Amino acid sequence: PDVHRIIQNVGAQQGMTRIRIFNKEGRVGTSTLPSEVGSLVDVKAEQCTACHRSDQPLVRLDRKDRVRIFSGADGQRVLGIIAPIHNEPQCTASCHAHPASQSVLGVLDVQLSMAAVDEALRVSERHMSIGLLATVAAVLLLVGALVWRLLLVPVRRLGEAMARVSAGDLDTPVPASSGDEMGDLARSWNTMTDELRRARGELVESNRTLEQRVEEKTRQVERAHGEMMLVEKMASLGKLAAVVAHEINNPLAGIRTYARLLRRRASAGSPHDDESDRILEMMDNEAGRCGDIVRNLLLFSRSSPARFADADMAPLIERSRLLLRHHAELSGVTLEVETATGPARVECDAAQIEQVILALAMNALEATPSGGRVVLGARPEGEGVALTVSDTGTGIPEADQARIFEPFFTTKEAGKGVGLGLAVVYGIVARHGGRVELVSRPGAGTAFTVHLLRRPAPEAGGTS
Repeated sequence: PDVHRIIQNVGAQQGMTRIRIFNKEGRVGTSTLPSEVGSLVDVKAEQCTACHRSDQPLVRLDRKDRVRIFSGADGQRVLGIIAPIHNEPQCTASCHAHPASQSVLGVLDVQLSMAAVDEALRVSERHMSIGLLATVAAVLLLVGALVWRLLLVPVRRLGEAMARVSAGDLDTPVPASSGDEMGDLARSWNTMTDELRRARGELVESNRTLEQRVEEKTRQVERAHGEMMLVEKMASLGKLAAVVAHEINNPLAGIRTYARLLRRRASAGSPHDDESDRILEMMDNEAGRCGDIVRNLLLFSRSSPARFADADMAPLIERSRLLLRHHAELSGVTLEVETATGPARVECDAAQIEQVILALAMNALEATPSGGRVVLGARPEGEGVALTVSDTGTGIPEADQARIFEPFFTTKEAGKGVGLGLAVVYGIVARHGGRVELVSRPGAGTAFTVHLLRRPAPEAGGTS
């Protein structure tokens, strides 16, 4: 009863879970929980593993193994302390029933709740976490203030200085009061802007001198260019005169020859016959050739003012077809017209553009064998109009395509052309600010495309 009363008094203290004593067999003899008195302890429970790790329970238990922490029925941690009750020699008197061979009589098991300790630990951890966060925040604020004062402010000043320098202001220095790396950087920046300011002054002065020298050299180049153009004009004039003399000399030689022949016949008293008519006809043809050479030469060399007016290309194409249809029928060539459905109007000299179409179409008809086809066309194109003349003729050799617009260059047989038709075409298109494109393959035909702007600049230079 005394032991039971002591156990009850101690077990009533705050934080005590239970106190119990059980014998060697594990039967509870005394406990603060009356419900478990007389019951057997589960040796497989967590609090019993210290002594019952093996089949035979330990007789001696180290002091450190007598204390264990485990989870109670309510999930809270519990601190358990066990103390074996040994069979001491003084307990073997006649008042005790245990034999001397039994070393352990039972176990005193004291269990204390660790809820208060855990709560104190949680409070302590919470306070520590709050203190740590406050410390980190204070450190971050201090570091931020230092970064702002020592790094961001100087960097912002440098950024503003860069913006001023990019705008051309080289006269505003950056304050460099500190002796750290940012101060060194600011002083280096000021030194660099001073050097840039001096270099800019030198460059401005050099540019001023260079502009004067460029103007002087430009005037010299213009004078040299004018002299060169004069020399080229004189050379071209000499070459043109030589070519004209050669071209006109041939038909004039024929005229003189036939004239002498007629004089001989007249002096011999020969009667007028068909042969004389043939000779006179040949003289007329040769004289006509001379006239054609001179007339085309004048068209090529003289820039007569063009009378620009709004004109539709479709009627020009149709009128050109009507003028050429008899020639096409005699040659056995099919002459076709292809015009777009939309309006194809430009500001131009309609008579000169018709001359261009006729010249290109005549060349196409002469280059196309019987059974071939020549197509005249006009279509809107971007900011202007495209005129096309294509044929299924013999084509132009690639080596001759770069020279077809040269005066007096021709691929026709002797006596069938003087080589000024395409030169005149080129001059007219150039005066209209247009350009001429050529696509030709020997044996596969030729296609000329004249590109005209809807509102050209008069006297504009064209390209081919």
